Amino acid sequence: MNTGDDDTSKYHNHTLSDSQITWVSGTAAGLAATYAKQPIQRIKWIQQTSVGNVGLWSIGKETIALHGWRGFFAGSVAAIFRNVPHSVLVYSMYPHFARISSHISGPSSKQQHQDEHHEKESFLTRFLAGYVTMIAATVVTHPLDTLRVRLSVAKTHESIASCALFIYRMDGALGFYSGFSATLLGAGPRGAVGFAVFESAKPRVAAFFEHKRPGISKFLCGYVAGVLAETLVYPLDTVRRRQQALGVASPLFGAPTHRAIMLIVQNEGFSGLFKGIALNLVKNPAAVAVSFLINDLVKETLGYGNRRKTSTPTQEPASILVDGKKVSSCEKTESPTYSSSSEGKRGRGATGFFGG
Repeated sequence: MNTGDDDTSKYHNHTLSDSQITWVSGTAAGLAATYAKQPIQRIKWIQQTSVGNVGLWSIGKETIALHGWRGFFAGSVAAIFRNVPHSVLVYSMYPHFARISSHISGPSSKQQHQDEHHEKESFLTRFLAGYVTMIAATVVTHPLDTLRVRLSVAKTHESIASCALFIYRMDGALGFYSGFSATLLGAGPRGAVGFAVFESAKPRVAAFFEHKRPGISKFLCGYVAGVLAETLVYPLDTVRRRQQALGVASPLFGAPTHRAIMLIVQNEGFSGLFKGIALNLVKNPAAVAVSFLINDLVKETLGYGNRRKTSTPTQEPASILVDGKKVSSCEKTESPTYSSSSEGKRGRGATGFFGG
């Protein structure tokens, strides 16, 4: 007969480690976010990298005429190649950097939120951890991001391999890091604001919903975090997309970020830095919200953070014979030695463990 303890032991023996769970949750989050934003992403990139005012409607009609509805998902495979590793790295590294930043912030940041002073420290801890996490992940995945942009914007590349070969022949190895300086400048604040706002707002919004709608509350927190982060870094995003998409053909190629921003403002005005932001405020915050939501739900489902004994097999308690009966050594038994008094009936085990 199976007991609840048996089921629990069986569950503990088959659970994943926290590192494995973040790999699974990061993969799921990356896939979900990619397909949630890819159609709007492609339209935005075409508008963002074009010179002059190009309407969304004309971009949509041209895409359907040339490629059909599938054209809105052009570059999805390349996006997955970049987004999934990026998501896995971000969600795997963030807990480690959060622990490190908690030590830097001071010992009080390890305690639970008890006063306003600590809450500010906790926000700073998350801000720092998010900043470093996004920088580290971006250094690794930026070449994949360049491939993703080229495949989505250009109409001549048939595969990821042909696109990579073209970039290498035209721009050299450094071509894969086009727009890297602007990316680094934007990645840090994006991750810092995103994680700090999401993680800090999550318990408050959950309390507002009385913990009855965790999915909705997490999505709202993620969306607000996405809006704030994307609005802050959008001018830098415009610079790097143009450098990535056009390569050496762009006058911005190889230019320092501040110089590239000045060139855009001179030629197109200040609004040129925010070209396509309307789509961005629909697309990216939704993708951020989906990513945070899926990551959290998968981690909760798989038991992230629970104490598990995965390396030591569960053993049955040893059995002993007492008055001819087989009982577990963990059970409290009435020792015959102390059966002559009411105190003795408590057994030596009770006295030894509880000091009574």
